[in-house]
Amino acid sequence: MKKHSKLIGAAAAGLLAVLAVSSPASASTYTVTYPGLHAGDLCTDEPNYCDGSASFVHDGDHLLVWDNNADGHSVMVMYYRSDSGDTLIKDWNHYGKGSRLDINMNLPESGQVGYRVCLGEYGTKTYDMNSCSGWLYENAA
Repeated sequence: MKKHSKLIGAAAAGLLAVLAVSSPASASTYTVTYPGLHAGDLCTDEPNYCDGSASFVHDGDHLLVWDNNADGHSVMVMYYRSDSGDTLIKDWNHYGKGSRLDINMNLPESGQVGYRVCLGEYGTKTYDMNSCSGWLYENAA
């Protein structure tokens, strides 16, 4: 019986490690995981820190957004998708230090994404332009 209880506890812990979240901001799907800190391809524009970071993963078209600091700020990624015209999309990792927001973009093979990462306040949906990285443009293929 103890083995069964441990197995159920391990399964429950595994389910808590990955949370599915939906957002009306885009048609992307979201998964939050807690793999630790990551520098990403872009870092928030800080003189000595990488409090927030983002990377586009070509295999599967995922935009990953990390929160690397327990500073009370959320990490926001803003991006353009080639299949959504001139629409600027903003998504927030507000899950705390060590969390990674996984945005499954599901771009067309000929698609492109342009993105930057900033620090901000999720509650008011405001961000600090001085914290934003530069823009990075990548092809889906």
